[in-house]
Amino acid sequence: MLLPSKSITQLGNSMTTIDIIVPSFRLQSEYLIPIVQMEVPSETKVRFLIIADNPKAEIPTDFEKLIDNETVILFRNKENGGSSLSRNVGLNNCKADWILFLDDDVKPAKDLLFTYVKAIKDKPTEVGFFGETLFPPPQTFFAKGVIACDILTFFFLAGYYDQLKWAPTANVIIKRSAVGDIRFQEIFPKNGGGEDIDFFLKIFRNTKQELQCLKNAPVYHDWWYNQKRNYTRFCRWSFGDTLIHDIFPEYTYYNFPNIIECLVFGLPLSLVACFYVQSILPLLCVIGGVIIGESLVEFIRLLIYKGLYKSQFAFEAVLIRASNDIGRLYMQLVNLKRPKGICERFDHFCDGKHITYQRLWAGLKFTTYLLISAGLFYLIRK
Repeated sequence: MLLPSKSITQLGNSMTTIDIIVPSFRLQSEYLIPIVQMEVPSETKVRFLIIADNPKAEIPTDFEKLIDNETVILFRNKENGGSSLSRNVGLNNCKADWILFLDDDVKPAKDLLFTYVKAIKDKPTEVGFFGETLFPPPQTFFAKGVIACDILTFFFLAGYYDQLKWAPTANVIIKRSAVGDIRFQEIFPKNGGGEDIDFFLKIFRNTKQELQCLKNAPVYHDWWYNQKRNYTRFCRWSFGDTLIHDIFPEYTYYNFPNIIECLVFGLPLSLVACFYVQSILPLLCVIGGVIIGESLVEFIRLLIYKGLYKSQFAFEAVLIRASNDIGRLYMQLVNLKRPKGICERFDHFCDGKHITYQRLWAGLKFTTYLLISAGLFYLIRK
């Protein structure tokens, strides 16, 4: 079912029109129903465009009752096309002046639309706004490690910044005129990763306007896998992130080798040393030096900046970051065949202000790898 793409005629000068796009593979009532039953401010016209990205998924009965093809509209992809394609289906059927992106596994604050509408009316010349995506307090060491290693940073940043060039599509509203013919590229992983950075940075390129942060517009996100240990998501995120290096070279920079790069390229060199000294000792020292060095410096970092003194937080943070680094290196060397991507990083803040911090800690880690590896070799040989 295709709908005309013309803008909704405003019923008076103060009418705000919003189309809410929610791509969904799971079609879970516990999330979709709270979204479509959000309270709507007066003088606001809202439509919910739900894109079912699983052709085999059954529509829950309690949710199906809410589909009226006027306010709540369901589109079903013929096959699993992924989050980018599904959002594009929504974009191609939008008619409102504003587009709100929500994920299908968040629960919005009751007054979310009121907050966004107030922001739109207070600052009508802005291209977009975004709020926080908040997680429940972590209960397991794994979930605490996820928070500690800062891999979820951009979900929370609306609570700390005033404006940014991009935001996660879990909770962001954008002016449709600013979007124009820009669409989510379908080169990114189907389950997400990098497509939101690409989409919003292209809008920034065109408009030269950043998204405005709202500190009182949260959505609430449950933990993946019920807080059980799983590293595949963070590996996949780096698949998508790696694709944006060539698209936005102005935001890339080089850094010291990370733990995975040191292991992948350090082990062959240590094997040469093993052959030379007729001992497996260099190999063991390199492996031990890199792992101990990474964990030690990460422990110091978490102690200084977060007051976390338990070593298990550092180990979890190392494993999570390492899984992300594995995906990045695999993409650069295997999928993209792009050796210049080794040690290349993307400045996710897109302002250059955090590069010194990143290089400082990466440099400390790399120096520690070398010192501990050499120290182990000296002590054991002695």
